[in-house]
Amino acid sequence: MCALLLVAGLCGCEKWTKDLFPEIDLGKLPGTWEKVYPEGVQDAGLVRWTFYEGDPNNGDFFLLDIHVSDVFAGDSDASFHFTPHQNGYPLEGAQPQLYLYGIDHDWSNDNQDIYKPEVLYQVMECSDKQLILKRVELNINGPSLLEGDVTFKRVR
Repeated sequence: MCALLLVAGLCGCEKWTKDLFPEIDLGKLPGTWEKVYPEGVQDAGLVRWTFYEGDPNNGDFFLLDIHVSDVFAGDSDASFHFTPHQNGYPLEGAQPQLYLYGIDHDWSNDNQDIYKPEVLYQVMECSDKQLILKRVELNINGPSLLEGDVTFKRVR
């Protein structure tokens, strides 16, 4: 009887842990994601983010291409280098993060600006089907294609 209670308790604990710390695997970022608009919001176009995984050992960077198609404003494109940070999640309780840097970012700079991304997102969910980002910091002056909090669905 005690063994059954122990097994039942451990199964319940596993479900509680998965609810508290949903699976966030930043290795699932590569691919194309399309913005999901909140219910009731009319969208007049589309927003697609495509993450490409490079090999940093060969000098390749992770690359993000953003494509915005708006019925009224037309098409716009932007590209960024990105760095995913799992931060020991969920063991240390830190939320995974995504840093975006401009394509022309000065990686040789010796001061602390080298570490300052153009935007910092917390990754709230990254699964096979859905990506949810919460913007924490924006370091761009002027207009940008970078969104605030945004939800995406995978399209490829």
